Parts: sequence; C-alpha cells; structure tokens
Amino acid sequence: MSRSRVFPSGNDPTSSRPPSRRSICLRAALMAFVIMPALPALAQNAALQPGEAFLTRFSGSMPAAGTSVIDPNGTVGSIVDLRSPGQPPQGQHWIDEPQRQPVTAAQVGQVFGVALDDAPSPSIFIASTAAFGLHRTADNSAWMPGMFGPLGPAAIYRLDAANGYQPQPFAQVTLGGRQNTGAGLGNIAYDRFNKQVFVSDLETGMIHRLRAADGTDLGTWDHGTQGRANFLDVESKAPKSLPPIAFDPASRARVDDCPSGNFSGSPECWNIAQSGRRVWGLGVMRNAQSGETRLYYSVNSSPAFGNGAWSQAPEDEKRNSVWSVRLAPDGSFDGADVRREFLLPDFFGKPEDVARAGYSSPVSDISFQACGSQPVMLVAERGTQRNLGLDADDAFATPHEARSLRYEYDSQNGWRPIGRYDVGSYVRGQEGMPYMRANCAGGATFAYGYDANFNAIDRGKTDQFVWNSGDSLCSPEGPCMIPGAQAQAGGPPAGGPQGATAQPAALQNADPQADDSQVHGIQGTPENAYDELVPNGAIAQAPAGEPPVSTAIPQSYMVDADINLDAQGNPVGLERNDATRIGDVAVFQVCPQPAMGFMPLPPPVVVAGHAPTVSHAMYASHGRQMSHYRFGSHAPEFSHHRFASHNRFWSHNRSGSHQRRWSHQRYASHERRESHNRTHSHVRSFSHYRWGSHDQRRSHSRFGSHETNRSHWRTGSHNARASHVQSMSHARSLSHLRTGSHDPRRSHTVAVSHSRTLSHQRTGSHSRTASHSRAGSVQTPGTNQGAVHSRRESASTKRPVHTRAISLAANRPVHSRPASQAASRPVHSRAASRPVTRPVHTRAASQPNVRPKVLPRPNVQPRPMIQQRPVQSRPQPAGPRNGPGRGNPGANRF
Repeated sequence: MSRSRVFPSGNDPTSSRPPSRRSICLRAALMAFVIMPALPALAQNAALQPGEAFLTRFSGSMPAAGTSVIDPNGTVGSIVDLRSPGQPPQGQHWIDEPQRQPVTAAQVGQVFGVALDDAPSPSIFIASTAAFGLHRTADNSAWMPGMFGPLGPAAIYRLDAANGYQPQPFAQVTLGGRQNTGAGLGNIAYDRFNKQVFVSDLETGMIHRLRAADGTDLGTWDHGTQGRANFLDVESKAPKSLPPIAFDPASRARVDDCPSGNFSGSPECWNIAQSGRRVWGLGVMRNAQSGETRLYYSVNSSPAFGNGAWSQAPEDEKRNSVWSVRLAPDGSFDGADVRREFLLPDFFGKPEDVARAGYSSPVSDISFQACGSQPVMLVAERGTQRNLGLDADDAFATPHEARSLRYEYDSQNGWRPIGRYDVGSYVRGQEGMPYMRANCAGGATFAYGYDANFNAIDRGKTDQFVWNSGDSLCSPEGPCMIPGAQAQAGGPPAGGPQGATAQPAALQNADPQADDSQVHGIQGTPENAYDELVPNGAIAQAPAGEPPVSTAIPQSYMVDADINLDAQGNPVGLERNDATRIGDVAVFQVCPQPAMGFMPLPPPVVVAGHAPTVSHAMYASHGRQMSHYRFGSHAPEFSHHRFASHNRFWSHNRSGSHQRRWSHQRYASHERRESHNRTHSHVRSFSHYRWGSHDQRRSHSRFGSHETNRSHWRTGSHNARASHVQSMSHARSLSHLRTGSHDPRRSHTVAVSHSRTLSHQRTGSHSRTASHSRAGSVQTPGTNQGAVHSRRESASTKRPVHTRAISLAANRPVHSRPASQAASRPVHSRAASRPVTRPVHTRAASQPNVRPKVLPRPNVQPRPMIQQRPVQSRPQPAGPRNGPGRGNPGANRF
C-alpha cells in the first residue's frame, strides 16, 4: 500500500550518512509507540472489526513517458485499525497503526464518500468522485486510467465481508437515463432506520435514494426546485420560499471546448452544479422525542466554478447552509416538511477570499452519533475544488481553510453551533486571517473511546472519540509532539526521573516537542475536546507571536494515510506533502442496544437576559438574525465591522475583554463546567456588571452598538415618558378616572353595584358556590381558581344576574373616586406605585440587580363596556395574582 518515495540525502533508512533531525524525531516517535502491546494482527480478508475505520484518499501518481499519470495500483481506500494506540493521545504521530484490505484505483477509480451499513459484519459503500481533480489522457481522448472505475463517473461500489471486501458494483447513478459527464458524486449516507442509501450528485444537484439490498433507485430529491419552493427557516422560525434553480439536462462537461484550453485544470468546465443547488454532505438521524427521521444535506453557495450571479444574490443565499427533509414512514421524501436548519458561520473576511470562495468552504460530510442519544451533529468542510496537476503540492483543493464544527440540538432553537475541533497542528499564517487551525479534509465520524491504559477500545464507550480527516496533521510548519522524547534525548521522561536510560548521541540534540514529518490522514480526538468557533487572535491585522492554545491538539492521535513502516520496522516515506489528497472516513461501532436517535436538549436557560450556550458563541447574545449577522439589524458598517464596537479584533481578541486566559480557557470563567452551566456565569454580578467585560465604555456606550439613546437610557424604550407616567398606559385619563372604563356613568351608578355585600361576599352574585365553582363551569386551564362565570350558570342557580336595575334597587351609594378616597383607597398613580416595590425602570436601577424572570402576560381580553343590559363578567386571569412578574418582584430570581 505504501507509495514509492524519493528520499532526500540522509533520510533514506538504508543510507550510511548520519541521521537527520527528522529521522531522529521519527525514531523517537517510533520508540514511544513500539514499547506498548498491540492487538493480534488480523487476516487481510477478515471481517471489519468494531473500532476499525475505512479511509479514502487519492491513489497517487507515477512517471510514464516523460509525464505523470495516475498510479492504477495506488490505494484509494483501506481498513485502518484504530483499536490499540498503546499510549494516551498527546498530539503525537501514531506511526505504527495496522492497515489492511487496500482497494486500488484500477478496481474502482478515485473515491471520496464512504458509508457503513448496520450489519454485524458491515458492508462498505464508496462513491466515485472528482474531489481529487478530473484527469484526461495526454490527447484528451478519454479519462486517464485510474480516474474512474468500470461504471464511470457516478458509480457506487460495495465491499462485503462475504467476498473478502473485494469491490463489487452497487449502483450506477443516472438521472432518467442521463449519464454523469464528469463532476461525479458527492457523499454517501446510510439510513439504518429504513435500510437505504442516499448519495448526492455533484453534477445534477440531485439526491438519490437507493435500496440498500440491491442498489435500486427509489427516487430523487431536487433541492433546487423542491427544497427551495417552500421551507421553514429554523433560525427565524418563519416559512419562506426561494426562486427555483433547475438543472439543465442538456448541460455537459466541456471536455472538448473548454475556453481555457485546459479542461483538467479548469473546474468551471466540469459542469459542477450551480451555486444554490450544489449538494454534497449527507446524514440521516431520527429525533427520538418526536419519532421523525430526517435526511440532512449541505448546500454550497459560492462564486467558484464561474458562478458570477452569486455576487448579486441575497445575503442569506450567499452562505453555505444545511437543510433537511423529513422521511416518510416508508423512507420516501416528504416534500411538505423541508427546513433550512442553519447557515454556516463565516470563515473568510478578506474581500479577495470572499470573491474567490464565498464566505466559507463547502460542507462535504455530516455525521451523527451511531449509538448515543446526544443531539450532536458534526459538520466537516473541505477546501474549494481545483486541479493544479498530479505532481503539485496542495493540488486538489485550496488547503487550510476548512473546519470541523460541532452543533447541538435543543427543542426551542434547533441546531446551534457549540464549538470547533482544531484539526492539524498547522496554524494559518501566510494565508492571512483568520489565524487558526483549519485543516479539515472533509470527513468526520464518531468512534469508541479507550480503556484506562489506552491499550484497547472500550466497547462500552461508544461515540466518545471523533475522527476527522485532515491535512497537515504534522508538518515542518506545524510539528507534532513526541511524548517521552525528552527522556530519549537525555532529559527526564515525562513521568519523572525514574526509568531514564542512556540514549544514542544522535538523539541528544533532538527537539523533544517537534515531529516535523509530513502526516496527512485522520486525527482522533475526545469528543468533548473542542474549542470556540473563532479562537482569540484569529481576526487581527497580523498573526499573534504564538499559535492559539488548542484544546484538541494536545489530546489527539495523528494517523498518516500511508503505511509509515517498512518490513524491517523502519520509518519511511514521510517527506512528501500529501495535503488535499485525503478523503472521508467511517468507523465501525456496535451499539449495546438498538439506536433510537437523539433526544433534544431543553432550551438554554436564560440568566440575566443571556442564554449561556448561545450568548458567547460566534453569534453572540443577540442572535444571528436579529443583531450580529451580516444582514441583521446591526449592520456591519455601524456595529460589527472590523473596527466597530463588537468586532473580533477589539472585543474577542487575545488582549480584549474575552481573551482566552481570562474568559474562554478551560479553567477560566467561560469554561463549560463553570461558565456555561445553566446556573453559572451569565448572572449580572459575574458577567455583565458595570465593571465587567461588557462595561459601558466598551459595549453599551453612546457610540456602541447598544447606544444609550436607543436602549438603556431613561429616554429609551422603557423610559418614564413611554411607560410609567400618568399620560401613558396607567394614566388616570385612560384607566382610573371618572370618564374611564369604570366611571359612574357607565358602570357603577346609583346603588354601588360592586359593593362587598352584593357582589364579592359569599352570599352575593359572584360567590364561589354560585359563579366560580367547578360545577357546570369551564375552569380556566392552568389555574387553581374557580370556573369562568357565565350568565347561563348564574341563571341556573336561581340567583339574579347582576344588572343595573338590581344595583339601583339596593339604594347603596355609587362607587366613585370620592368614595374610594374616603375609604382609604388611593387612586392608582406613579407616586402610589413606587412604594409597592415597583421601581421606575432606569439604567441605574437595573444594573446592580438580577432581573426576575418575567412570564408572559395572561391573554385577557379587554373588558367590554357595560350597557343597559346584563353582561358577562370578565374571565379570571391565567395565573395567581401574586405570581412571577406581578406583585412579587423577588419570585423566580436566578
């Protein structure tokens, strides 16, 4: 499986020259691994074992007739044994992982997408691709051998344990008999709930539904016309529709008439689907709470491949997005239930990057937990497709601009971005901002965790690790760690002075923390080792002097796609840059019990106005669609521009108010356990106090995004003039004066109709037994009060209906303002309200205290004007009069 290599002088393991620094590092890394026990080797054709993975990659090239061609015997996919690392993950190169059962380019061509079914010995599905470029023969008369398999550009192959995992044709994807002309397939996903396979077509933009048993095409989903026609936008919770983008069946790859004259090097001639209908990543998951199963898919929107109309599109259509369509009980597409789940957060900020690739790289893979019930989605990006040639570095995609993102689902907000997995040790520098680790190669999956000694997987720890495919996991520009190399270089070992042994002189000068070999493949990380979406210092005028601190890298394994040991156990072949040549990955897990899908999280608890899990993520406290998005209410030119009040450089930079050391570090104020718990950091006294990180001078100043004259000042939305003065909602002229709703002329004439004796005592018309008893009346839902007073029930109890005539006959004084004042009942006024613990809302009064949670006001209809006839009385309020948000300011305080 290893590829032919050319070794620089001094790095050939058979050379007699002194070993180079890189060779020393490799040997140190090897020594760190080989001292650990390993599981027994498996036969090459043994069934896939729990904990093993299947990894796709480019096959490599070889010289032929003075040029380079695809190596037909090169490996495009293999089983990688991840069961026994032998030591804890410390950011090191796992150099001796076993690999077996290679699949070659001659058998299936180039493949990217991979999926496993749920059989005890699972089948492996792999899909043809142009992700590693399109390659033609020198005379442009045919596809280069090794480009595609026997079924052409849109083929799926199946590898079964029954036949030793030798690839067999599974399906040839066509659209009404029309063949794919070159763009190939995107990704593939297995639906274990309906025993079917989904595959995306990068040329037509269609999603095909195939029967898992035999590959029969059961139907297609056309996002460009069906999905865009009528959908729910989850972020705004509003139904929407977009203009259709239809596929032209007459279109084709411009093999013979590409304007550049170089078809292979011009992706705009490959007939890749138009922006807005270009579907790639796929994933299927069931909501265990609702019982519905949905197909999730990514839609790529960018100006790449000659899509000039992208620049004129609305802002939301310029973003990459993830959508879903409900699957009916028989597994078919339910076109009546389509959702745009979320828009991907922006990655690029420089205008030249946006003009080239849009606001982020396309999502090529969507993954969910195989066994667990956690509502977690992994979203893996891959750089924009290109082809610089078989021998070029970074040939097939723009490198170092793709992320692996983690989303979690709650019942109120849907899928929310929670964090990002650092993939690869290399930090963007010469590429410009954002300065971060963004080396994902487009694949992500869950896998087992390990036992306490990391000698074997723990089959009780399903979905405890995340494996991402990635470029530059180790490289000269971003070296990996070498655990224990300090001891091997003459210093004390990592665990202490005991066990240190004398080392060869050549190892004495080795850098104990720098394995600068070229490692491109897959990275294994604990599933909870993720970082914030944008690390501190990522958006700055220049990169920081030190790379951003990473949670994932020091806890990860780095596995190269190639075999790195020869037959004698010597490290070989780690000098070549294989970036952009890595594909997708899938890991086999056996669930202890049948998987039922995910359980939604409860909505985030709001503490002092902020939901902890959403307020300090990339979208900040006011939500994407309302305030912090490019086209929201706080437009970038006023509020979130690079030099405005909440831009990343001034507010979320290393030296700003939320720097990692103080706010977002694992053990600082915003770490998950201490800060994003439902009862922690976002109370006013800790997070938003006058002198805290969002103080007046930085966040709520007159000239910031929340300026005083609009939000937080006396004259703002809750000022006295608008809410609490006499001339407004509780003014005498509107509510409590003689001419208001309760004035004598209309409701309380000569005989005091609401006197205690006749109306509100036990023996009056509104007594509990006559009117508000449960019997015969309709009780207000959600209350413990009596039933609704109705005219019919009053009549049935043989008590007179309350009328003006009865009131007049009682010869009691009319209820009026003078009478109320004489009875020590003060007229409701602002002055009278203040002593009853209802302070006027001002900025000064609000800041030192935590505001109580305010429940929605009861839906009470306006009281009708009483005419010269019997009328129904007003319904009872929906909650207790002294409940939260009413007469008890201290209720439900956080």
